[in-house]
Amino acid sequence: MLKTLKNRSLQLWSYMLDILIPPRNDFEIVSKMDMASIQMLPKAPDVSGLDWIHPLFHYKDNKVRAIIWELKYKEVTKVLDYIGLLIYEEIIPIISDVVLFNNDAEFLLIPIPITHERRVERGFNQSEYIAKAVHTEDIGHVMTYAPQWLEKIEDTPKQSRSDSREERMNNLHGSFYADPRVEGKYIILIDDVVTTGSTLSEARLALLESGAKDVFAYTIAH
Repeated sequence: MLKTLKNRSLQLWSYMLDILIPPRNDFEIVSKMDMASIQMLPKAPDVSGLDWIHPLFHYKDNKVRAIIWELKYKEVTKVLDYIGLLIYEEIIPIISDVVLFNNDAEFLLIPIPITHERRVERGFNQSEYIAKAVHTEDIGHVMTYAPQWLEKIEDTPKQSRSDSREERMNNLHGSFYADPRVEGKYIILIDDVVTTGSTLSEARLALLESGAKDVFAYTIAH
């Protein structure tokens, strides 16, 4: 019964999205992508003033937006096999630099969380899918997958609706809780898109206040 209701809710959600956001054949675009075509996507610009955030691709590109929309609203994860590898390859140089000076360094891989209410509403967290795809590539187990050590404890206005970075930061203030066990560890945060960096910055602040040694973030797009 519950499974049927959930399926009907997801179908209704998909139907409403198609009304609000007319289909642009995004699924067809994404379904045809392979590693070669993904590597051809335009690179993301730097995130102003936040050099610890590392996005892969430029969100203004139609194909990049198609990847994000299909993942975020339709739970289409096909291309994450490729993107997980690309993000992992971006992470490795950072880890190598840290280990060069701290051979005992521990690394946690953490997706940006959503609140329980948002998870019930959507049914999944797309950042977890991305992080798991990255973790699959970590065959040497350099990073520990630890989503439970960062929580979103307060829902906030959707960031895409906010006008400025200051407003976004005000909306997000105090919205994350980091487990004290992150103390002394290096954190790799994963998210789908970075706009101003407000969400990642607030998560980073919570982690640093709980004793994390340093925090780096990786996203599909900016």
